[in-house]
Amino acid sequence: MPLYNPPATFSLPVDTSSSASEITNSLSSTASEIVPANTNRKGLTIFNILNQTLFIDALAGVTTTNYMVAIPAGGFYELPANKIYTGHFYGVIASGTGSVEIREFV
Repeated sequence: MPLYNPPATFSLPVDTSSSASEITNSLSSTASEIVPANTNRKGLTIFNILNQTLFIDALAGVTTTNYMVAIPAGGFYELPANKIYTGHFYGVIASGTGSVEIREFV
């Protein structure tokens, strides 16, 4: 007896953005806010142009051993497209100072 599996029909709503802005940031071995909260955020990208790993978190106490995401040198992070987090992001690097390329879409 053959099985019949009709195709599912569904659609996923996708937020679209009409503008982007660069977010200025300053990183060091002390955690700091790199992205402020924005309830209008529809997307966010972070490109690590440093020669060391960037550690980010939604919690202010981010460290090089306690973090949400580690972005290696030359690495890229993009927020998931569905259910965008609109709160703060904090970052820290192991040593020295620097900044990374951040774009926010609203």
